Amino acid sequence: MVTMRSSNHYTDLAIQSFFKFTEINENDEFLFIDNDGNDIEYLSSYKKIKIIKNKKPLSFSENVNQAIKAAKKNEKNLIFLNNDIIFTKKWFDPLKENSDFISIPVNNQLFGYSSDCGNLVLKATMSLEDFNENYNLLGEIVEKHKKKYKPKQKFQAPLMPFFCFKLPNEILNKIGLFDETFGKGGGEDIDYRIRCAQQGYEVNFLLDSYLLHFHGKSTWDGHETLEETKERNKIYTEIFLKKWGNDLTQIFLIRKDILGILEKKDISELFKKGKFGDLIRRLL
Repeated sequence: MVTMRSSNHYTDLAIQSFFKFTEINENDEFLFIDNDGNDIEYLSSYKKIKIIKNKKPLSFSENVNQAIKAAKKNEKNLIFLNNDIIFTKKWFDPLKENSDFISIPVNNQLFGYSSDCGNLVLKATMSLEDFNENYNLLGEIVEKHKKKYKPKQKFQAPLMPFFCFKLPNEILNKIGLFDETFGKGGGEDIDYRIRCAQQGYEVNFLLDSYLLHFHGKSTWDGHETLEETKERNKIYTEIFLKKWGNDLTQIFLIRKDILGILEKKDISELFKKGKFGDLIRRLL
């Protein structure tokens, strides 16, 4: 997990809910990356946490790569976590069962819900005040979500942010590190997804793992001006376009005017059926 000053006030609840709802084995390691000198003294009560203090603030890719190197060295899978997450009961069980693809839990950006009493509304972007520590109501919502779908279902989508993901050891050894040229944050997870598809690996959402994700707290929400966000988007989009070309950039990054590309490349059915790994391989 990574924390930074702009979102450090979200970290305490993330840590609390993680250790409450996650089974930690003796051989598991929890690496906590302090990106830019935060107040994290309260973490000393968690004996399982190893703190890494960055000498200077690093980008999303650079922080992920620290974790990949550690996982590779210790021959372990990597579970990378943003700090703006509330974990839920048995969220990790579905991820443990899958080791031949990258797994991502679903969240409120994909499935919005309201509690029966109306006191908790899971919107795409939320604040701590929106959540108001309504753990019981969140738990009830998650149970209802799971009952709507058959167990062990997975799916793909055009947009699959790596806010929380399991990267199996086999894949991280084969694909390697994240591309650090994209800048502060943006595009690097899509780039990694494409590189995985090149080697025959998939990236899947798991329907029976649901987390609350406050959304954007570690990138744009609350600490970037509109102009700064536009400039960051411009930088990583230009790098992505140069690396992967117009078609992949339009479909997975800009996500506009893609119908013509799908029809021209005869991949409309793959898009409709959510077979995005196959779609990427066709475009490549």
